[in-house]
Amino acid sequence: NFIEGNGGEIILSNRVDKLIVENSSVKEIVTAKHVYNEFDFVIAALPPSAVNKLIPEDLINGKIDFTYSSILNVHIWLKENPFSEEYYGLLNSPVHWVFNKGTHINLVISDADYLMDKNNDEIMNMCTGELRKYCGIKPDEVIDYKILKEKRATIVPSIDSVYSRPSVKTKVNNLFLAGDWTDTGLPSTVESAAKSGRVAAETVISH
Repeated sequence: NFIEGNGGEIILSNRVDKLIVENSSVKEIVTAKHVYNEFDFVIAALPPSAVNKLIPEDLINGKIDFTYSSILNVHIWLKENPFSEEYYGLLNSPVHWVFNKGTHINLVISDADYLMDKNNDEIMNMCTGELRKYCGIKPDEVIDYKILKEKRATIVPSIDSVYSRPSVKTKVNNLFLAGDWTDTGLPSTVESAAKSGRVAAETVISH
């Protein structure tokens, strides 16, 4: 509503294929459905893998060469939702968080590389076992579930990556980056993502 109320437009399901750069400026954005050329600035709020495909490495002030840590999300629908609080943290459990979504619950497991090759049955057996142990929920109370494996959920803040994370500014005059992985001074978190967006917007305004 805010974007549209200020003359902006949100376009969904339109893959960006390439950026046309001439004289150190982005001139065109080529997508699967349209070519855009009526803009002053471009902010690429994309994951590192997508930036690598669209923007040559020599145009970025920094290096996109990260080691990643995975996160596993398990969405579970129950016959009856017994939870009253918005979220719970489980101690000494492979399941770290239980978020109450009202219609269902969401189990979150960080640093989940060891689970990425497990099949759905193995993962659900572990999750339902933990729900039974901590919450008294029996496996037959589960009516549906969905497992989401985010293999590149966060970047590992190694010494190398800390000092090489790209800045918001690129070597292209009107192209800026935003994302939790950029050089915000914070780990690859939601706070870093929010800060990167603010820094990118303020940099555009300063131009």
